[in-house]
Amino acid sequence: MGLSGGPGKPVPDVAEVRALARRQVWGLLIALLLLVMSHLWVHRHQPRDVVTGAHGPFPAAVGVGAPVAPEHVVRRTSGFDEALVHGLYVRKTGSLSGVTAANVRTGKEYWRYERPDSEAGVDTFDVSERTVVAAFGDGRFIGVDLRTGKPLWHVDVQHAKGFRTTALVGGQALTEAPGAVRAFAERDGRSLRTAKTPRSCPDGLVITAYALPGHLSVVPLVCNVTSPDRGIYYLLLGIDNRTGKVLWQQHTAAPRLMVRGGEHTLVIPDPDHPPAIQLLDVNRQGATARALTAADAWDAVAAGGGIVLSAIDPGDRSEEDHDTLLRAYGTRDGHLAWQLRAPTGQEYGFPELAAGRVYVARQPFLTGKDTGRRIRADLLVLDAGTGRLLHTLRLPAMTVPDESRGLDVRDIGDGSVSIGWRDNEGDVLIAADCPLPRGAHLAITQQWAWWHVARPFRQPADRHRGGPGRPTVVCRGRTRPRRVDRHQASRADFLRPAPPVQLGAHGGRARLLDRPSDRP
Repeated sequence: MGLSGGPGKPVPDVAEVRALARRQVWGLLIALLLLVMSHLWVHRHQPRDVVTGAHGPFPAAVGVGAPVAPEHVVRRTSGFDEALVHGLYVRKTGSLSGVTAANVRTGKEYWRYERPDSEAGVDTFDVSERTVVAAFGDGRFIGVDLRTGKPLWHVDVQHAKGFRTTALVGGQALTEAPGAVRAFAERDGRSLRTAKTPRSCPDGLVITAYALPGHLSVVPLVCNVTSPDRGIYYLLLGIDNRTGKVLWQQHTAAPRLMVRGGEHTLVIPDPDHPPAIQLLDVNRQGATARALTAADAWDAVAAGGGIVLSAIDPGDRSEEDHDTLLRAYGTRDGHLAWQLRAPTGQEYGFPELAAGRVYVARQPFLTGKDTGRRIRADLLVLDAGTGRLLHTLRLPAMTVPDESRGLDVRDIGDGSVSIGWRDNEGDVLIAADCPLPRGAHLAITQQWAWWHVARPFRQPADRHRGGPGRPTVVCRGRTRPRRVDRHQASRADFLRPAPPVQLGAHGGRARLLDRPSDRP
């Protein structure tokens, strides 16, 4: 059977038909090849995250809880905001394009996560015992595993550009979104809830967050940060952390100065009398003012264990503040509990409270003319209830950076305390208690503590020893042992070891000194 071209049409040539088909196939193959090559080129040139992962085993914590009597500086570093957790300090990278964790003991980088091709860097980050959460200025919100340094999840919050904040509280990572506060699961980034802000607050900035009993999260906000023509104001939101429902809202003053004074107590400057300190009782029904202090000035504060701290300049003699007076108020009635005045020519930095102790740096008076000067300061440890001096550590010399005149305690945790300049410039010192015995690891239960060692104790300076009436801790390298009252320590701070002959190569057992009869 031959080909028919139809009435009045020529019969097509078979060779031409085949040639046309081959040209169409080749054209299709070339188009597909160009499409694949363009896809590969775009993918190759897309921004890539830098994920180094962990370098070596996870560092052991420097200690347990807040240090009792910091004896030595384990690390001198520098940088912006940082957080101490386990045996690491976490901070922004030098380029501000990511976050990094470094070993407290060695100072070496443990892991690093960066987005080098991102136009916006890290604005803020927060840290828990397991996770680092960072908020980027382009709307990216990411969670990184603390142990491995590997990203766990990321979320792009739509229309959330510009400066952004984050807060980790109760297993939830909070950040702002247009007209809302959003919460994501700390470990997998699941969207948990969205709490709507009032219409008068279309764009807010999350200052921090507090988890209170009764499934209540209290979130202080700065409203209209990008729309100053609408009027910037401060708002306190009470949110059900299960449903995201806003239970109540309340105007407030200076939320950046707010601290938590107890399980149900927040401490904040009184909006009607800013120099006074207001104590708020907070629950699911709202926040009620309970008491006012008689303070005549207010500066940065810390709170904990029923005490609120205020470092002030009572003289106010010049434009430059010199906080020479440290005051403590009780959160139950707002009355002055104690005050401590600095020696002539010296002043206090901003303090912190932990485990019933106050940590504060005491330094010489500094002015704008002192830039570049080398100074020596002291780290003081005080009893939070009485203000009694428990311990003093003379800090190494530090150079005063430009425009910075305050040396503050920044963070306390896992056996160490960090001290740095107020504007985040210059050196940061990390101090800790006496080191544990060489090769030792401390495991603590309710009644017993275990020294795990790789060999028997052979040198007196390698172990904790009991002295008459109270324990003595011997630091390696010290010619004279220091004595510390055990009643100022937590349960795990001072131990009575078993006899050295019982501390074999597999470890030994030590009982906590709970009763006077237990003392050596």
